[in-house]
Formats: sequence, structure tokens, C-alpha cells
Amino acid sequence: MIENSYYSQEAHGPYELHDIGNLELEEGGTIRGCKLAVATFGALNAARDNAILIPTWYSGTSKIMEQVYIGKGRALDPDKYFIIVVNQIGNGLSTSPHNTPPPAGMGIFRVSASATMCGRSTGW
Repeated sequence: MIENSYYSQEAHGPYELHDIGNLELEEGGTIRGCKLAVATFGALNAARDNAILIPTWYSGTSKIMEQVYIGKGRALDPDKYFIIVVNQIGNGLSTSPHNTPPPAGMGIFRVSASATMCGRSTGW
């Protein structure tokens, strides 16, 4: 594993790591002990109908989403919505080649794996 301060809580936090267990890939293979970095903004209302789930792109992070789209008066306003940003596998915060000890492996994953991981990471 390689330590990289760019992917730290100080640079890209706050986020929480959620262990979603083993992630079976459609192309074969498994990412063992897959962890997702999840950032939330705002609060879930009593009706539980104000949540927005956003997966990042491969090189994007929740901090970039926050800096550009999330904030009072912006498209994703945490005063109105409960925003859940799930950092994509391989983006450096979630399970990635640099922070995953062998023999976990990364394999080839598709968009459908992103949907699976987002579903596993949210308990709301």
C-alpha cells in the first residue's frame, strides 16, 4: 500500500469509510473487503423523501462535488436535501489500487457495479 496525503481527510474530507464486504464483478473476480468513502450533507427529513444519491466519476471526489455543486442556493442545497455522495471505486478515497493490500485486486468493473456499491453503502 502507498500512503498519499492527497487522498486524506484533510484534503478531501470529511467522509466516512463503509465496508461493503466482497464485491463480485460481472467480468469475473472479486474486490475483497471493498470500502467506500461516503460524504453526506444536510439531513434526512421525517418523510425520508429528500435524499439525493450521487456517485462520483472515476477521478472525482466528494470534495470536488461539494466545492462545485453543493451549498446554500446551489443546485444541491443541503438546507433542502439530504445529499449522499459515494466516492467511486478507484478514485483514491474508496478502495483503489494504492490503498488496497494484495491480493485484493481491482479487476474490471462496470457501471452496474457502481449501482450495486451505492446500494450497499446506504442504509437510509
